Amino acid sequence: MSLIYALVARRKTVLAEFTASSGNFPTVTRVLLSKIPPQDGKMSYVYDKSTTFHYIVDGGITYLCMSSEMVKRRIPFAFLDDIKTRFQQQFGGAVDTALPFSLNESFSPVLRRQIEHFNDPGTDKIQNMKNELSDIKGVMVNNIEK
Repeated sequence: MSLIYALVARRKTVLAEFTASSGNFPTVTRVLLSKIPPQDGKMSYVYDKSTTFHYIVDGGITYLCMSSEMVKRRIPFAFLDDIKTRFQQQFGGAVDTALPFSLNESFSPVLRRQIEHFNDPGTDKIQNMKNELSDIKGVMVNNIEK
């Protein structure tokens, strides 16, 4: 499992979150949210040897996920871009006045579904292409050796 946890927040106010695992990351993310600058941008923080937090801030909304250390940044940021688009389409300007966790019931299933989708090895088209090229290279080497 590469993506472990995800949340959407307005500054320090968590609007929706999802995890299928247990751990202290909800507590850690609250501390991390207080340290994220409000300007638009994206960043990754290595938390410990096995965990990295990735986030995108856009229009005062923070889209954050936690992944295992061995995951390249491409997958978490593709996930966050997808979540950002879905969240903006679903809620628009309603997030400006939303109460803490008030969007959790409607958006947590989306977070769950997208975490499962992005954790599926078949979703990573670039890695699939690399694997296919490696297989082709192996066949070519075998043919040359014959």
